[in-house]
Amino acid sequence: MATTAINTIVSTKELHFQPGGVPASFEVTVVNGSDRFASFQLELVAAGAAADRNGDWYSISPTASSKKPPGAATQFHVSILDTPVPGFVGMMNIRVRVFSMELPDETREILRLVVERGTGLIALQLELPVKQFQINPGSRIEVPVRVYNPGQLLSNALLTEKAIDPRWLPLSGERRLQVPPGKSVETTFTYQPPFGATAPSQAYPFTLEATHNNGPASRVSGTLEVMPMGFVEFTATPKQRTIPRKLRWKFWQSHPVTYNLEAKNASNLPQEATLELAGENSPECDLTLVPETSAIAPEETGEFLLTARKKRPWFGRNRKLVIDLTGIWSDRRVDTRNEHQTLELVVKPVLPLWLQLLGGLFLLYLLWWLSWLNPRNPFFGHNEPVNTVKFNGVGERLISGSNDQTIIEWNISGFFNPIVNPELRKFPNKGNRFWQWLTHPFQNCQSPGCTDLVAEKAVRVLQYRPVNNNWVATGLENGEIHLWNLTENRPDPLQSFVYQKDDRVFALEFTQDSRALFSGHGSGAVLQWDLKEGERPDSTLGARAPNLKQFNFAVYALKFVGNDDRTLAVAGQLNQLVLWNWRENTEAVVPYPEGGKDDYINSLDTAEFNPNLLATADTHGYITLWNMQPCLNGGADCQRIEQWEDGHKGQPVRSVALSEDGCYLVSGGDDGRVMLWPLNIDGSRAQPQGEPIMGAKNKNFNSVDIKEVDDHLLIAAGSDDHLEVRVQSHSRLPNLGCDLP
Repeated sequence: MATTAINTIVSTKELHFQPGGVPASFEVTVVNGSDRFASFQLELVAAGAAADRNGDWYSISPTASSKKPPGAATQFHVSILDTPVPGFVGMMNIRVRVFSMELPDETREILRLVVERGTGLIALQLELPVKQFQINPGSRIEVPVRVYNPGQLLSNALLTEKAIDPRWLPLSGERRLQVPPGKSVETTFTYQPPFGATAPSQAYPFTLEATHNNGPASRVSGTLEVMPMGFVEFTATPKQRTIPRKLRWKFWQSHPVTYNLEAKNASNLPQEATLELAGENSPECDLTLVPETSAIAPEETGEFLLTARKKRPWFGRNRKLVIDLTGIWSDRRVDTRNEHQTLELVVKPVLPLWLQLLGGLFLLYLLWWLSWLNPRNPFFGHNEPVNTVKFNGVGERLISGSNDQTIIEWNISGFFNPIVNPELRKFPNKGNRFWQWLTHPFQNCQSPGCTDLVAEKAVRVLQYRPVNNNWVATGLENGEIHLWNLTENRPDPLQSFVYQKDDRVFALEFTQDSRALFSGHGSGAVLQWDLKEGERPDSTLGARAPNLKQFNFAVYALKFVGNDDRTLAVAGQLNQLVLWNWRENTEAVVPYPEGGKDDYINSLDTAEFNPNLLATADTHGYITLWNMQPCLNGGADCQRIEQWEDGHKGQPVRSVALSEDGCYLVSGGDDGRVMLWPLNIDGSRAQPQGEPIMGAKNKNFNSVDIKEVDDHLLIAAGSDDHLEVRVQSHSRLPNLGCDLP
């Protein structure tokens, strides 16, 4: 036979309870009848009680027992605090349930509870099914409320809204109800918040109060959130301003301009507004915003003044500056309109465009007049006759010397491209040429009676150093010889030396190893200068006496002939042409038609790759081509290949130059022409007539040079006219047989 695990003893079988009075109490004793430790709990269940009321109408102490050994007893104290069924009067059964978490068994006992009519006042219970609501301004919302009467008497209840502005309640702020005992009644309150400043968007608490005749008042609260609604926008008037706004007598001043901007808050949100520059780029003007930030209540408008300052340029076109502004609102839960504003600021130059155009035309004319494009520019190139021109070894540079005491290094490409300045540099640097021209605007030593000292150091001749072409030697009118280092930008020459003052230098010639320089002078002297010491910066080349060879005629031209740099052709006054072996100090006179004191052989030249081919030119207009090999190797007379006098209309020929391979001869003379003569392999003319290359009206060509570059010839000339230095290109002529492709 099974034993009972839980033994329960209830202290009474019937209990009386009067709501509002003293709680009714009884005891329950529980004995552990099992064979193990166990804990026990107690529960009351009233017939007809709502499920959600279990446990709130009574109290038990203790709520649960500790684990007890077999046979131990636990006593629970139970108090009835309220009627299990609100409004009930009479007898009901209460089931006392005892159970254990450790034991599978439980026990139930029945207690009869006699509920008597209550004596106290009971408050109505208010309940909001939903406590939080969201509503748009101007819309209506129904808020339901449930009223429960826990008493035993019929209640006449009055419900009143206590917190919300009565204007929000379009129907009424009161409700009257009859609530039976133990019953619930539902009703609704209608809310309609207005739009605008009277109902800004926020959460508004509302409170409903219930009063009745059978008890105290009771309240319940909820939240009514008014949602954001409306829009905010910016407007700008005007959108374009001009600096200056109108002409003033102080036309150069730049007065600021002001834009009016409005920030309209057509919403139910309080806002703070400001304006910022949009993007990363500044509009290149000074902007001032007053105020920087504005607090704008709902349905109000704020004003901003944007001041723009920009200094006007003196020149240029009207400049349009774009000012991109972005409106910044503190609360962006409503529609934002026209938040991006684009303003324009037109800045006019101080000088009107038409005046600038006139000034620009004048400036262009002035720039042209001052540039190398103007052949009469007194600040560019030489401003007096050019006596000598020479190409460098590769034909990319040209150097010239003039009566204006200067030598100029030219960029050959500038003679064929008008946007390239052909003048690379001038030396020596004689200071501000513009100031010199202003102080002596009509100074020209070619004019009769000129007493200027410019001609004292006129450059008569120049010659490139054969090794590297990095030096150039210049011979001056006063007898000085200067060595310039073209790789250095120095204002003075590398070396300067003179043997006899005022002994004009008419000719210069380097040996191929560049260790010696020979100079020919008006006194008939030919000087040998040792340049080995000149390589050192601390050398004193000018202090050493040169080797001297004296001839009985003024020396106008020097040129090495042959392959060994031993024989120097010396030519000049009286139409004298002498071959001088400077190493053995022997002389040989080349037969040439004799002349008087006013007759000169002006120019000599040999071909670089055929040094036995010699060209001469004289004041009688003769051009002669010589084969010097017979008179160099054996004592025989030099072979005259060809001679002609009609090349320059019988007028003096000032200069001749042979190409490197000896296939072309170029000449310049007093007839104002530069002629090109193609030659045969033996050195004779390939055509009976030369080709005119350049011309200068009533002016002399003092010096010419020729250089073969790729498939064309470069021909340079120096003259007495306003185009002192000229360079032209001419196609080569391989069909004539000498210049083979």
